[in-house]
Amino acid sequence: MHEELRASFARATNILIDHGINLIEWGDQVLQSWGYPAVISVYDYVIEDSHLEEATSLLENPDTGFTRVEPSRAAKSQGVLAEGGCHFVSKFDKKTFPTRIHLVPESLVYLSSHDAEHVHSPFDPSHGVFRPKLPQHCISLVKCMADYAVNSVNRLPASQNLSILLVTVVYKYPNPGGKMFTPEEEDESEEEFLARQHAAIQEVEGWDLAEKDEPYRSKLIKYMLTNSIS
Repeated sequence: MHEELRASFARATNILIDHGINLIEWGDQVLQSWGYPAVISVYDYVIEDSHLEEATSLLENPDTGFTRVEPSRAAKSQGVLAEGGCHFVSKFDKKTFPTRIHLVPESLVYLSSHDAEHVHSPFDPSHGVFRPKLPQHCISLVKCMADYAVNSVNRLPASQNLSILLVTVVYKYPNPGGKMFTPEEEDESEEEFLARQHAAIQEVEGWDLAEKDEPYRSKLIKYMLTNSIS
């Protein structure tokens, strides 16, 4: 991202933060923070539903330089979790496929700032955003999946993100990108895999979860064992 564009993203996110709007990272930003080699073309931020209208007005201010746009074709192909909310591009981004800011309603993804830790903004370290804690993020993704039918396209972002987080952070595979996309290259015996899986499940069993999230722990473990939450 060139400096002028980075500065425009800093202005946009800073003005939201300065108006008391908490920005919670979602999507590829979170995956990258855990070591997964994600390429970020969309900066997804979860915000309170009640702030969506205010945030849109702030971003479309001429001094901020962002315009609200229709979801991209890629977002539309991945259902409501990628398509929903509000999408913005900077006037300084002249690429055919510009980098976007995507504001996602909290109610859509079951996350709030209480489920996250405060970290530096990727555009301006003088400002802070929120990054979901691993247990709460995994549980929120299970909740998202539970909202939609098994074969629904609306499940795609949640199921993909959850699988990547499990492989990268819970199963602790090296080279997680390779493990996700070239599974035929097996270099682990069944005995070694079962030991890794057992350790991963033990980790999840030890997570400290709120009472409201506790019923989803067993669904997550079932997903780890069977690739299904139902």
